[in-house]
Amino acid sequence: MDRSDAYLHWNNAQLSAAEILRRAHGLVAFGWCQGTDATDTAGQPVEPWSAHACHWSLLGALAAALDAPEHAPDTPVLIAELRLALVAISDLIPDWSLRHWNDHPARTQASVIDTLARAQDRLAASAPPEP
Repeated sequence: MDRSDAYLHWNNAQLSAAEILRRAHGLVAFGWCQGTDATDTAGQPVEPWSAHACHWSLLGALAAALDAPEHAPDTPVLIAELRLALVAISDLIPDWSLRHWNDHPARTQASVIDTLARAQDRLAASAPPEP
């Protein structure tokens, strides 16, 4: 896929843990799914970073927030930021599997959005104060 085909055009913000959570929150707020990482308008599974994706699971939204694999920087800094984002989420989710938690029959889009918002708040509260 040509990068220009994707409609997930992020601003040039540094890909921090907060930015990963912000992007994932926005994607799930736009559309949410269960049973797969992402779906298109017909409900068919697609890659989370696909230009055809319009609904994301929690895990799919986190993957899409990082960008398509061929465009995402594979650096120790990015891995560290992803780890921080996942720690913030894991503090709120009692299940070891994000996929299992997302796909629970009682789960709702609102609860996933709320969890991502709370993870952002926890991350902000744990950040060292700026000088």
